[in-house]
Amino acid sequence: MATEGGSIVTIWTFLPGEGALALTMMFFAFGLAAWANGLFFIGYGAEPAEGGAHPVKTVGVISFIAGLAGWATVVWVGFVVGGPGIAVMALATAYALFFTALGLTTWLGLDLKPIANICIPIAIWSLPFIGFAGFDKDLWMQSVMVVWTIAFGLIWAVVYGKAKASWLGWWLILTAIWTFFLPALRIATGSTWLIMS
Repeated sequence: MATEGGSIVTIWTFLPGEGALALTMMFFAFGLAAWANGLFFIGYGAEPAEGGAHPVKTVGVISFIAGLAGWATVVWVGFVVGGPGIAVMALATAYALFFTALGLTTWLGLDLKPIANICIPIAIWSLPFIGFAGFDKDLWMQSVMVVWTIAFGLIWAVVYGKAKASWLGWWLILTAIWTFFLPALRIATGSTWLIMS
């Protein structure tokens, strides 16, 4: 965390407008995917219409598109914008890979166990970002890492029958709001909610 003229400057304010826009779009796309998956696991829209395709395929398409948005953001911020956002793009790469793989797996009706298996290293990979200098004193972004670590653990647990799908569903709804929709809004508006000076 740095200060400019006495005001707090976070990782997001170091990025030029194009970088902040790309992050906002990625957060929103990831949020939609987490929301759609959460509702599915809770049971809303989880039953196919008579003669229709299974809704999990549509959830897969949404997740896949979110993954592509993540990859586009990683490339844009990492190679075009540059700067301190590159460290965050390392984390975004893991999430883009997750959403892309999850999307294709559910869309094509493949086995979810390999997806559950990659959730454990992604969960562990997220934890060190709590202490990332760009998140210093940013309590929100630090909490985001904890929420996602729990989410990835729950995904593993549900796939392997160790937890109820509805627990994961409700956690993903919370995750969509707290870790994606609200940060997207915060970045888009230039707000500094929950940043301690």
